[in-house]
Amino acid sequence: MNNYILKTLSYNKQIRIFFMENTDMIKEICNHKNISKTLKTALGETVSIATLMSGTLKGNQRVSIKINATNRKYKIFADVDSMGNIRGYINDALLNAPLDTINNLYVEELIGDKGCIQVLKDLGMHNIFTGITDMPYRNIIDDFSYYFKQSEQIDTIFSVNMVYNEYNEITLCRGIMAQLLPGAPINLIDTIKEIISENQSILSREIENFKEIPFLLFRDIEIVEQYPVQFICGCSKEAFYPMLYSLNKEELVDAYKNEKPMEIVCNVCGKKYSFSPQEIRNLTQ
Repeated sequence: MNNYILKTLSYNKQIRIFFMENTDMIKEICNHKNISKTLKTALGETVSIATLMSGTLKGNQRVSIKINATNRKYKIFADVDSMGNIRGYINDALLNAPLDTINNLYVEELIGDKGCIQVLKDLGMHNIFTGITDMPYRNIIDDFSYYFKQSEQIDTIFSVNMVYNEYNEITLCRGIMAQLLPGAPINLIDTIKEIISENQSILSREIENFKEIPFLLFRDIEIVEQYPVQFICGCSKEAFYPMLYSLNKEELVDAYKNEKPMEIVCNVCGKKYSFSPQEIRNLTQ
């Protein structure tokens, strides 16, 4: 089990804290893409937060997240279910944005002063909850804490630690989500936030047993559950046929007459699908 969440209770069971190890999953989602470090960070943080939120779901519930940058053409998506199945991606406009523009931006500059978070929570039985908040912090992490406070009236904090090597490849990713339970003193969330802030070195270093981390940070803590999380794209070759159908017929005819295969790359997982000249010809008949 390489990617998983530890559900814990602490401070006399007044607060629940989720600890997440998702390095392999974030590597799979982000490292295959030819995108800047800023986009990897924004996507990795969004996916990590969505994954942590899976710990709050039950049954067939699922959550879909959309981050809109100030430039409304630029969007980041993530969705997750109660089983810890996660996927995340950036939209085509952001994926194909000029590199000389994106490479010089920090996450705060990418989000801008008019970014917003939209969360759609499917609670089952046709019960859909939608929450929308602005992003005053412009850094995704604190903005999701703000979302929970404003939209769900739950004091919540997040921490996501992403470590890069000299080639801007992600080598480590971990996350924490802490929520006050009913009746807990409000100032307790500030205590948790301070402890996490003061122990960033622990969260950002290689450690043989990830389960040790909760006990390194907190004295009164109990692990109540461990469950796996995994990246699942769900793409298939068949799913991309409509994209080929949308092409100009002359393009398709030219491709099969000149025996040129066509290749489509999934923006979510990076998997490549090749369509032979004969398969392309069949689309024109």
